[in-house]
Amino acid sequence: MIDDIKELKNLRDLIEKASSREALDSIFKKWREEVLVPLRSRIFQSRMVEEKKTLGLQFQEISKFAQNLYDDRKRKLSAWAQPFYHARECAVKENRQLLHQSNNLFGELITDIFRFLQSYNFSLFEESEIVKVSSNFDSLLISPEHPARASSDSFFLDDIRPIKYGEPMMLRTHTTTSTLKLLDRNKGVSFRGASVGSVYRKEDNNSTHLSQFTQLDLVWVDQSLTLSDLRNWIETLLFELFKTEARNYRLRLSYFPFTSPSYEVDLSCTCKLEKQCSLCKGTGWIEILGCGFLRKEILEKTHPGKVSIAAGLGLERIAMVKFRLSDIRDLYKNDLDALTIHR
Repeated sequence: MIDDIKELKNLRDLIEKASSREALDSIFKKWREEVLVPLRSRIFQSRMVEEKKTLGLQFQEISKFAQNLYDDRKRKLSAWAQPFYHARECAVKENRQLLHQSNNLFGELITDIFRFLQSYNFSLFEESEIVKVSSNFDSLLISPEHPARASSDSFFLDDIRPIKYGEPMMLRTHTTTSTLKLLDRNKGVSFRGASVGSVYRKEDNNSTHLSQFTQLDLVWVDQSLTLSDLRNWIETLLFELFKTEARNYRLRLSYFPFTSPSYEVDLSCTCKLEKQCSLCKGTGWIEILGCGFLRKEILEKTHPGKVSIAAGLGLERIAMVKFRLSDIRDLYKNDLDALTIHR
């Protein structure tokens, strides 16, 4: 039996003792380095076909069994196993009016974002938060091996596959799913579009993460857009959000499956490199958003010969930075006294 293997027994015992996600991840990482990495090396070094085959099958069985042990324990330890506020299934809506009232911190942020969208003539697009798995991953060139495809990272709706869908459904992990709809609805023409709404990921609900949060996606398609346009675009957005602080930012190369080149934008922290800072962890920089140029494989289907820049950002994260919140959950606790001091 596969579960009688000594290394897997040890892993099971260690995993059951893990009392937090951090401890679990550390245990699993160390175990893979001590067991799976050497086994993989033996496969590469072997010159005998039969031995390679035997070791390969053994590696697959052990790694699959170990991953299941890890995923089961991760589910039990995760704080995301709580009811959601609301998951919407709705018809596609275009040219929506963004509701923005500045009677709370999140409302103030939405007002700033709405001002940016108006100044750049972005049309607002809204669609269902329940999407096809293929729309969330395959259409955006997210590979089958990507970690987000694991049931331990995303919410798959295995019991919802009515006739009108015809394929597996899930709660969207990003509003980038709307980008493809925007491209298709504006086929061949230049446009600026935005989508905003709830997204869902199997994150622990803690001081810096939420399993359900709000994301804004922006896409701009035109005949010729350059890195200078992207920088100007980002600088304008940052100025609307953070005013004078927007001058202290950096654009660094990164990777996203659906953009190339890809960048992440970091904002300088005002904590003076304090290690206990909940925002920058003492690095002096806070990750704000991701951006880049849509890949040709995506754009050529609807806008051949054109260029597109795109950006995505989590709004609760922005609110946390903008108002110097130490706990992102404070945004939804309705503690007016606590929130007022951040104005």
